[in-house]
Amino acid sequence: MATAVWTRINGFLKHLAGYLGAITAGYAVFLLLSSFWIRTPLGMILVSQFIIRQRQGLSMGRMWSGATWSQHEGPVPDISDLPAVYFLYVLGSGGHTAEMIETIKKQFQAQYNQHRRYVITSGDDDSLMSVARLETLINRTYPTGRAGSFDYFTIPRARKVHQPLLTSPFTCLITALQAILALSTHPYARPPLDFGDQFKWPHVIVTNGPATGFIVCLVAHVLKMLYLVPQNCLKMVYIESWARTRSLSLTGKLFLWTGIADVFCVQHEKLAEEIGADYIGLVSAKPMPFG
Repeated sequence: MATAVWTRINGFLKHLAGYLGAITAGYAVFLLLSSFWIRTPLGMILVSQFIIRQRQGLSMGRMWSGATWSQHEGPVPDISDLPAVYFLYVLGSGGHTAEMIETIKKQFQAQYNQHRRYVITSGDDDSLMSVARLETLINRTYPTGRAGSFDYFTIPRARKVHQPLLTSPFTCLITALQAILALSTHPYARPPLDFGDQFKWPHVIVTNGPATGFIVCLVAHVLKMLYLVPQNCLKMVYIESWARTRSLSLTGKLFLWTGIADVFCVQHEKLAEEIGADYIGLVSAKPMPFG
């Protein structure tokens, strides 16, 4: 009797060991693929710098930021004569969103043919309310249609707080797939029948630090590298947080190292000198009067 019991136990343990081995091997493959998904885009980025670095665009971006933002009272580029202006703003949460809202308020120009898309991570109700308040203010200030149009697009967060690093590549991949939709979905307020391809892709992407912003810009860069998007669209502007006075955030380091941003800006002159970035002044440090 005892022998039969031990035989069953040994058989069970062997099956259990087999299952555990299969699970371990499967997870190892997952990690390998996840690592592949990380290395491949970064490798593609490095190669692409020799192809679509957009040296003229970079120099124009530096001239634009240096001429318009280095002085607090300086004018912003005039967009009134452009046939279409399509901005995509990537909002983080908390301080990132607050800074972006203030930056938009300070640099806003009324233009009928302007569309603004806000990319918000799922579950970030505070950012959604901030956008609602901002757009209400804009439309009250410019009630005759000069406020343009806007919408928002929700995508999953690239990495949640306290999320294990081992699972981050998987969530980043999901975010990247949704980012493609955020970039390519035509604004409902600007139908192709009326506006053609003028609003097919965002002209400028603006982000200020959340990891999701880097994923969105990375996807945009790959689309441009594959020539799926016109080279005059998806221009990327990264604005480092005003709280960063001596060093860059992790997202800032990623943008600086990869070089995918067409314009890389910081809000403190000393930091700009140390890393060779564009100094734009404190564009988001405190609430600015609007209108």
